Formats: sequence, structure tokens, C-alpha cells
Amino acid sequence: MLAAPTGSRSIVVGLAIVILIGVAVAAYAPGLDGLFVFDSVERVIRNESLQMSSPDTEQFLAAAYAAQADYPQRGLAYVTLALNYYFAGQQFGPFAFKATNLAIHILNGLLVLILAKLILSRWWQLGVLKSRQDPSFRIVVLAIVAMGLWLLHPIQLTSVLYVVQRMTSLAATWVLAGAIVFVIARARFQEGRRYAFALMSGGVGVCVVLGFLCKQSALLLPAYIAVLELFLFDRGALSSARKRALALYFGDALILPVLLGLAIVLVVPELIVAGYEGREFDMPQRLLTQARVLFFYLGLLLIPDIRRFGLYHDDVVTSTGLFSPGITVVAVLAWAVILVLIVWGARRRQPWAFAATWFLVGHGMESTILPLELVHEHRNYVPSVGIWVAVVYYACVAWEHAGRRRWLVVSVLGVWLLTLAMVSHMRAQSWRSPPVLMETLARHHPDSYRSAVDYAFNSIPLDADLSIRFDAFKRAATLDSRTVVPLIEMAKIATALGNFIADGERVAHSSMDTVPIAELKLLADGEHNARLLATLDELIKGRLSVRSVRTDSVIALISLVDCALNADRECLALRDNSRRWHDSALSNERLPANYAAALQLSVAKILASTGDYDAAVRRAQRAGELAADSLEYRLQEATLYALLQRWDDLTITLDDVESRFPVRANADPRFRNLRGRREIIEKQSSD
Repeated sequence: MLAAPTGSRSIVVGLAIVILIGVAVAAYAPGLDGLFVFDSVERVIRNESLQMSSPDTEQFLAAAYAAQADYPQRGLAYVTLALNYYFAGQQFGPFAFKATNLAIHILNGLLVLILAKLILSRWWQLGVLKSRQDPSFRIVVLAIVAMGLWLLHPIQLTSVLYVVQRMTSLAATWVLAGAIVFVIARARFQEGRRYAFALMSGGVGVCVVLGFLCKQSALLLPAYIAVLELFLFDRGALSSARKRALALYFGDALILPVLLGLAIVLVVPELIVAGYEGREFDMPQRLLTQARVLFFYLGLLLIPDIRRFGLYHDDVVTSTGLFSPGITVVAVLAWAVILVLIVWGARRRQPWAFAATWFLVGHGMESTILPLELVHEHRNYVPSVGIWVAVVYYACVAWEHAGRRRWLVVSVLGVWLLTLAMVSHMRAQSWRSPPVLMETLARHHPDSYRSAVDYAFNSIPLDADLSIRFDAFKRAATLDSRTVVPLIEMAKIATALGNFIADGERVAHSSMDTVPIAELKLLADGEHNARLLATLDELIKGRLSVRSVRTDSVIALISLVDCALNADRECLALRDNSRRWHDSALSNERLPANYAAALQLSVAKILASTGDYDAAVRRAQRAGELAADSLEYRLQEATLYALLQRWDDLTITLDDVESRFPVRANADPRFRNLRGRREIIEKQSSD
């Protein structure tokens, strides 16, 4: 049994922890006031369910169902976001949200310290970690270093400053807590202590449930504890009864859920396959690409080159086959060799094998068959823990054999920690404002469409020459052949220029069919401008009707309609074009039903704005048919009926919504508001 540090050593330990926390705060401080980015805008700022005005049961329930799922998906994380909004004076102040994320990250760092100490202690007890003297203090120091490597690493930045990734960090809190509970309870179980099995079962079970309510990745906790069991405990020393109990435990916690998941995928494959409809890659291509991506992650972890980090990694080339690109087959073969070595290393409880197994298990959900985006840095939040525990183990081995050169081991670790803190601080500096962030992303990732289009939106001054903005969006349009977002912005810029051209009559012109996008130019010439608009119109229709439609393209079309409804001059001028673009997208056979419903509702708004109310209602009803099982779109349908004062249609829709979603509907503030309006109208009618 290892003794806790006492006296002056306790002071040193406490001081080291405080210093690391202080360095972490200083590293992230520049980005705490930065704005919300990417899907944090849609999921947080524009999510009415998070706008808590009083901490009552009704509003807690609304926040828990903010994801619009059939259960409180990520509900615990959403509740914390709603509480952030409430305690920040009922406003979405970035500092409050990001500071809370940083506090969670620091808490997780402390949990990493505890888990690392437990792992290293078990290795010492098993003889894996050798020491000629009592290693208690050394193990604590090593655990603190592991905490520092994990806490300060720049790959963790998006889990702090990218607000919506609180879901990742909160789920990690429960995963780490569950792993700690397991190691403690399992050691007691090994010793024959009472209630150890109950603690092992109940503690881990509670952590899985609470973690799942933050993010589905917490379901990997049973797999993580299987890794801990494999590398930290000697099952041969258990009695037959305890061996059976342990087998039952892992059968219930891991094997049965895995078999159930496989059965569901095999029986209802469309649950997975359907998600690939809006992707430019299929499942085999994703799996091949992930073989390369996992090495990319390892490269980021071990060599923190700031130029390789980013919010977006859509510049990663998809592997369309084993030899396309050629490095794919190398990555696949390398992982095959590593898996064989892991089997060999696991039998000998080698720390490097532990790190590799922990890393692969951590990517078992988001880096395999699920139709998610190919690359995100936050996916390494928990998987990287095992790597740093192994690193400090080998640092200890180096210390034991360094003799008079032990100062070199300390220097390397110190410089590494300092480097990680500096790179994190530099990254946080770029997150202090959207223009700076997007300029940095575009510079570091010149082939990233998202970085290019965000640069065009955020980093070019509004009073800049129109041609500069036009060229920025044109460059973004050349980087992704599916998206229409930059093309729509180019059309708006051309329209704005047309408004300034004295002789720019609104006349029909043939498009410049033979001119590539990269050669399109913005000229202060009425005829050229009209031809340019006609060309952009054809390009947009072509992309929407042939290729798979991107989510941001759907959002851009809807935003264009909303912009026109707000009487923006350029958007109003493109209203007829917008209708054609909507219809082009709706004619696309690859368009998912939820996208089609959203676009039908958008067309309904166009029709309503022109006074064609009956046609608008028909479009809204079609949207309701396409998304009958979506509370979000049904509420949008109901909102349109309320705006058109179609009270009978509103009543029918609200009744249907309440019957389909009895809990979620009543938790949604929009439903309650619409129901309140209907009740007022019914009361007025009866009077």
C-alpha cells in the first residue's frame, strides 16, 4: 500500500498542482472573451430552449430536451448551458460559457491526476514499475506531470473555447470518474473487501448514465474499464466465485451491449447507412480514411505544430481505396502490425500497449462506422490520457537509468510542458475574435473550404472593396464543388454592385457557360454584371440538383429567404432566383427528408411573402409530411400557420404534435407559446 506524501512533500505537491492550474488559466485566458463559432451558434445561441428565465421544473425540462430528440439527448450538458445563460444575466456572454468550460477542463485534469496515480500505483504493485525505494512520492510527481501534459496540450483547446464541446468535456468527467471508481473498487474486490462488487457495478453504472446524458461517447466507459482490467489486475489470484462474478460483470457491462449494438446494425443497417446520404464518402471510405486520421492525431499529440491544429480539418483527403491516396495502405498495414504487437504487449502488461489500446478504444465510436465528419481534435480528449500515463512511466524508467544525467529527463519534461502551454496560449490568442481566428485558420489550412468561407465572412472588413470580398468567396467556391454558400454570396455582391451601376438595367443575359469559377470577375459594367448573375444562377442550380446537398447550403438558402423577408435590398432582388434554387435542391433525389422539409418550409415563406397563402400552406403541409417525426420542423410548420392566421391548421398541427411528442412538446417554449396564442384566439372567438 502506498502512503500519501506528508509534510514538506505535501506542500510541494499542492504547489505544483496550483501552478499547473494557474498556467492552464493563463494559457486559455486570451480566448475566453472570443465569440461563439461554428455549430455553437445554432446549438446554443439560437436554441430558445436554453434561454432560461427562471430555474423552475418546466425550464429545466425544456433545456434537457434542447437537442429535439426522443429522449433528453445530451440533456445534462444542455442544462448546464441553460444555467450559464441564466446566471450570466440571461444573455449569451462568451466569457461565462468559456470560463465554465475551462473550470470543467481543470476538474478533468485533477481526475486525470488521480487516475494516473492509481494506474502507476497498480503497475508498481504488479512489478511493472520498478523502484529501488518507496515510490509513493515519485508516483504522485509522475501523475502530476501526466496531468500537466494532458491539461496544457493544445489539442484540448477546442474542448474549452469551442463552447458546444462542453458535451465532450462533461462526458469525459463521468468517464474519468467511472474509471477511478472502477480501479478503486476492483482493487478492493481483489482483496476480498465487502461491498467492492456493488461499488464497482453501481459506481460505474451511474457514471455511464450521467455521462451518456452529456454525450454518447460516455458509452465507451465499459470498454475503458476493460482496458484497465486487462493491464492492471491479476485475475489468476481470484477465487473461482470471484472469477465468475467478474466474468458476469464484464458480460453485462461490455459484451452484451456490444452484441446488442452489432445485432441492431445488422438487422436495421439503415440506422447507420442513412447518415451517409449527405456525405461525400461512404462507410468503407470513412474507415480507410480513419486509418490515416488516427496517425494524424498521434502526430498532433506528440509534435504540437501549431500550423496543423485547427477548428476545421475538411482539407483532409478522403481515402477512396487502399491506394488512393497511396499512404492509405501503409496506414492500414501499420495498424495491423500495431494490433499484433498490442496482443503481445498486453500479455506482458507493457505500458506502451496500454496507451495504444486505450487510444484505440477511445476512438472506437467516433472514428469507425458512424457517419460523422472525418476529423475533429476534441475526439482525443479522453483517448490521449493513456498516452501521457505511458509517457511519464517511460520518463520514470529513463530517470532510473540516467544516473548523473537525471537533470536531462527533468529538463525534457519541463521544456515539453512549457512548449505545450505556449502553443496553447498562441492558439487561444487567435480565438480572441472571429476575424483573427478565421484569418489564422485560412493561413494554416489553405485547402480548407470552411476556413476559406469563414475568412470571407469574418476577416474582410465590411467597407472593403466589393471585388476583394467577391474574390474571397470565389476562392472558397473552388475548394468545394458541392457547396453553394460562396456562390450565393457572390450573387449578393454582384447584385449590390448592380445597384450602384447607373446603366445596369435588369435585363436577361445568357450565362458565361465556358468560364470556370476561378476566372469569374466582378466588373462595374451592367451587361457583364447581368451575365455574371446568370452564370452564378446556373452554377447554383447545377450544384444543388446534382451533387449531395451540404447542410450549410440548406442553411444558406433559408437565410437568403429570411434576409429577403427583412427587406434587405440585395436579398429581395434575388427572391426569384432563391425560389429556383430551392426547387433545384428539392429535385435532387439524394436530398435527405429533413433537408427537404426545411426547404419546403422556406419556399412556403417565399410564397406567403408574395401573397400566395394557399400555396404556402400546401408547402408547409408537405414539410409536415416529410418530417412527421421531427418536432423541430412540425413547430416551424405550426409557426407559419400562426403567421398566416390559419388557426384551424394550427390547431390540427399542435394537436398532432402533442400526441406524437407528449413530453418534448410541452417542454419546448415554442410549443407553449403557440398553444397560448391558440387559446387566446379560441377565447376571443367564443366571446
